[in-house]
Amino acid sequence: MRVVLAVGAHPDDTELGCAGTLALHKLNGDKVYLLVLTKGGASGDIEVRARECRRAAEILGVDDLFFGGLEDTKVHDGRETIDVIEKIIDKVKPDIVYAPTPKDTHQDHRNTGHSTMSAGRHCRMILLYEGASTQRDFVPQVFVDINRTFKLKKKAIRVFGSQLNNRSGGYSSAVKAVEGLAKYRGYQAGLDVAEAFEVGKFLFDLRCR
Repeated sequence: MRVVLAVGAHPDDTELGCAGTLALHKLNGDKVYLLVLTKGGASGDIEVRARECRRAAEILGVDDLFFGGLEDTKVHDGRETIDVIEKIIDKVKPDIVYAPTPKDTHQDHRNTGHSTMSAGRHCRMILLYEGASTQRDFVPQVFVDINRTFKLKKKAIRVFGSQLNNRSGGYSSAVKAVEGLAKYRGYQAGLDVAEAFEVGKFLFDLRCR
């Protein structure tokens, strides 16, 4: 059994970026934890957004969900953010950490990625996921076949109605974008659908057992 921690700046970040992979971890019997640094108050009611986040976590079978208590749009990559992430890393002791790529136009996503790399400097593996505002220079090195869990990912994304309605084209457009990206990443990897990651850190352990 592995312990997994997925870090996001806002409710729906981890669902968009790596929900299929997280659901696969649960199918494999791993422990999965989520840390969401803000409740997304800049783009909706925080109680609504927190409720949506909890519901999505239930759908994915997440073992526990933590909120970081930071302010939406004001997440920095300094000591305060690093301390929040480090506290949860010390608590759950993850084998694998998922975080947003710093190659992102949204400052919260970018700074969350940088801060996770700092807070997780002693972790063995950090994989960086892409999101709706990821830049074009995102170059994945790791692909995960999410064919078994893609329907579950879409179900979790549907929970975030407050955000899907805020985006151009509403829910239908958002789901089509998720499907299109998953198929594109799958095509790159020779699969039907996939999630893709950049390597933040990968400790290749070849010690004899």
